[in-house]
Amino acid sequence: MADGTSFDIVLLGYRNDIARARTLEFLDRLPLAFGSAPVDRPTGLPQRLFTAVTRERAERLRAALEGYGAQVMLVEVGPVEARPLTTPVLGEADRQRSQAPSLLTVVLLVALGAAVYLWRAGEPVPRRPPLPPRAAAPAAPLTVGDPQSEHAEPAQLNADAAALAASRDFPDAVERLQSALRLAPDDPTLTRNLQTVLLNWGIANLAAERLDDAAERLQAAAQLGERAEVLRALGITQLREGDYPAAATALERALQLAPNEPNALLALAEVYLKQDQRAQALDLLQRAKEAGVRSPELDKKVAQLGREVDAEWDFVQTESPHFRVSFADSEDGHAVRLVLAALEEAYFTDGRKFEFYPGERTPVVLYTHQDFHNITQTPGWAGAAYDGRIKLPVRGLQADDAQLTRVVRHEYAHSLITRLSNGRAPVWLNEGLAVWAEETEEGERQAWAEEKIAGQELFTLEQLNNTFVQLPLGRAEVAYAQSYLAVRTLVDQYGARKIPGLLSNLAKSRNLGEAFAATYPGDLASFEEHLLRRLAG
Repeated sequence: MADGTSFDIVLLGYRNDIARARTLEFLDRLPLAFGSAPVDRPTGLPQRLFTAVTRERAERLRAALEGYGAQVMLVEVGPVEARPLTTPVLGEADRQRSQAPSLLTVVLLVALGAAVYLWRAGEPVPRRPPLPPRAAAPAAPLTVGDPQSEHAEPAQLNADAAALAASRDFPDAVERLQSALRLAPDDPTLTRNLQTVLLNWGIANLAAERLDDAAERLQAAAQLGERAEVLRALGITQLREGDYPAAATALERALQLAPNEPNALLALAEVYLKQDQRAQALDLLQRAKEAGVRSPELDKKVAQLGREVDAEWDFVQTESPHFRVSFADSEDGHAVRLVLAALEEAYFTDGRKFEFYPGERTPVVLYTHQDFHNITQTPGWAGAAYDGRIKLPVRGLQADDAQLTRVVRHEYAHSLITRLSNGRAPVWLNEGLAVWAEETEEGERQAWAEEKIAGQELFTLEQLNNTFVQLPLGRAEVAYAQSYLAVRTLVDQYGARKIPGLLSNLAKSRNLGEAFAATYPGDLASFEEHLLRRLAG
């Protein structure tokens, strides 16, 4: 398409008010070298935005603008004139504009914001004691102007890459910048722009759950120079992949470069929680609040961690082959031994059901009965809890306590389900599988479950996606029983060996319907319809 013809791009209008706002933001963030005419809400239309640009660049810009909802027209104006490879002299207004976030930086901010809150909307995500802060590296604005080269070709490749990246064509943008760098290998602008495109491409992969691809792009971006936003996105990806040591390293360094960046603080706190470093995670979450994060879930998490850290400051630990148990030094040693024995038994019985035997130790904490409810804020009927650690109240345990065996199997199952599904199992599936894991003989909990739902109003599966601890005891029993019977139906119809596959498919997709269809014949809606009809009859 490089036929030597040049075009002006004329803005005719907007699809709606939202399209106007998005288009104006897009134009305002364009790098100075794009040379767009200033446009704001009062600007009369039509308005000539760009003049004398190449056909290919004009087509790319038109596609980007139309993607934001603008109505544009290309006007042929004649042959392209060679542009000098010089940095324009800026007036004060231009200088302020050049220091604003560039187009690619805006893409980064939007995508990274989405990636951070994929953990859970508004919920903080989890590090080690904070490193001594270092001066944050100044965030140089992305320059998509003319590189410092003796040839015009790198400049054109660079400008083409910017237009491609604006339309999210990251592979072609990377290819253009790599070609430009082969011609001008020492140009810092080209290197910086290549890093930014790789960063945005990695964030797009992260948002689409393509973690391997995201890690590959972000590692490549990190090799092009140390940059806080690259390290932050890389650390978040590694957290999502479960590589907590690598995530801690990347996020710690990101915070050295930008000590008060909220998303890095939240992500590193999540890493520290995953590594059972609760005091350090609490410090980071408090720093995130000080940095301006406002969220009821964050306040709840800070309060919860504060109670735990306060209660456990003098706890001691002991280990078995597969568990690490924290408890008060004054705790009955006999009770601790009974709990460890029950946990080791659960490791193998649950492991057989889920076909999963983790190599790392699972954390467990033992509280007095009163402390358990004060710290976990669970209702009086709750006999245990799991939130990344198994939490048990210790009260007069005896050898061969059938209730202890059942509770420990149930809570350890939550640990396996969370790991296998990457935390994506809906509540009804999570709790139903945990009750199923209690069984020594298949189906032994069925009579109990059918008794609990007899004559009761049943829940839909969607209604069973909220935590059960907020329900009164009677409704909670129905919720647990119905969830178990749903799982029991899956096991009876398709076999227990399908369960690990369902959880694995959930780890790959946030959509339960897709995971269900990838595991079983039929669809989730039909399964629920038949289940409710059978249980109600």
